[in-house]
Amino acid sequence: MANYGIYNRLGYNFDDTNLGIINLSEEAKAHLNSTPDLMKGWQKTDIANSDTTGYVKNPMADLYSSMYIHCNTMYNIANNDPANTWVSYAAANTILSATSNMMIYLNLFKRHTDNISGAADMTQGGSLAGQFPYRKTASGIGKLLTYITHESDGIMNASPILGHYTSLFITTELTANNVIFAADNVTVNIAASSGICNLTLSQANTIYTHINTANSLIETRRNHDINFFRNSMAVIADYGRTQEFANLGEVDHNLANNYIGTTKLLSRINS
Repeated sequence: MANYGIYNRLGYNFDDTNLGIINLSEEAKAHLNSTPDLMKGWQKTDIANSDTTGYVKNPMADLYSSMYIHCNTMYNIANNDPANTWVSYAAANTILSATSNMMIYLNLFKRHTDNISGAADMTQGGSLAGQFPYRKTASGIGKLLTYITHESDGIMNASPILGHYTSLFITTELTANNVIFAADNVTVNIAASSGICNLTLSQANTIYTHINTANSLIETRRNHDINFFRNSMAVIADYGRTQEFANLGEVDHNLANNYIGTTKLLSRINS
């Protein structure tokens, strides 16, 4: 049997010469030897080396960073004494409004995708963490919902699980938006290259529309994932409440029929 070194991590340091219980019985040893492996080889190595982080990443992180940089650059230009450095003060305000709002929602999107990808752990979410999807909780709930919705509605796909993660599946759309952001950033920088920004209000409104389109995309997906999680939790809670009465034993059945059961419950359990 290989020696991966997990036992060494425990730091056992005791003279057990006089401990009669230190050696397992032959029966216990045979049981251990016949037990299927709990771990794969790579698990044993990583546990032995205490190297058990870095398994997952947020696939949206790079896009987030790029889009945020473009917005922040445009924001800083628009926020640089716009009354004296912009030909159109209204254009500056339009860029300020669009980019500042987008950066807020980009940060919310980044936090959300960190959560559902597993890059952030639920323990980092504080007292409200239970109201939002995280990779582990969403996956567990989704697996149970796969059985429930198959039985109730004949669902034969992974949507009860993947409905929590739709924000991770918009790379193509966000990449296209990021290309537009990059072009808009160039437009603003060129307009401000002389020290006085001559970006027109019409140009600013076009950029506002581009940013608003991307904002709508990430907020739609983020809100979908959160609402899907909360709806899933509500269904699981209802499942639990009905399961309480679905398989009553003789005593509980008698108690329900003759003492505590409402007309509604009796119509269910006696049908």
